Amino acid sequence: MPPKIVAPAFRLKAFTCVHSDCQTLATMSWTGTRGSFGYGVEEFPLWVCRCDHCKRLSVWGSNSNASDGRLIYPDSLPAPDRHENLPENCQRDFEEAREIFVQSPRGAAAILRLCLQKLLVHLGGKGEHIDADIKILVAQGLDPHIQQALDVIRVTGNNAVHPLEMNLEDDQDSVLVLFEMINFIVEERISRPLKTKNRFANLPEKARQAIEKRDKPKA
Repeated sequence: MPPKIVAPAFRLKAFTCVHSDCQTLATMSWTGTRGSFGYGVEEFPLWVCRCDHCKRLSVWGSNSNASDGRLIYPDSLPAPDRHENLPENCQRDFEEAREIFVQSPRGAAAILRLCLQKLLVHLGGKGEHIDADIKILVAQGLDPHIQQALDVIRVTGNNAVHPLEMNLEDDQDSVLVLFEMINFIVEERISRPLKTKNRFANLPEKARQAIEKRDKPKA
């Protein structure tokens, strides 16, 4: 599983570095900027942040009192890589959500909901209605933790599709949870069973035959 990501935020003391070749959770050093146009020194609405791990800089634009700001450079934020066992027809949605993550958290949330809808087909659902598929899987004995992860994505993504129902304060933090939930579901429902199946297949043939004979219903 990918490491947990702490979303970058203006003047936050530690977060996951915004540079793709670093992406390390590290402390950050901040400084304001000032300059002169010939009429004396003045403060600029720009802040520079330096990652204490890779020493590279990011640039943030701020409001007049520097109480809020947004990332200007680089123009992307780190999001978790997709799980290696994410089904192929889900991968494009996951990657598209990663690409627009910084520009449109709501758009990324909506796309991840579509990703979940496709993923549910691989878990035994019909892929038509997320809520109905979750209900089917719960009836089949779905682990409560997986059900909760599914509902996190269903509810957040659905609100993203319907702006009037969405909390407009939702930001990168909430969307990062959705990326993590997709990967968690894939790990628990696809990757772990696959690993177990492969390990069983690698047992000596006589051992597998003895197990199959043991488990075969008696006449």
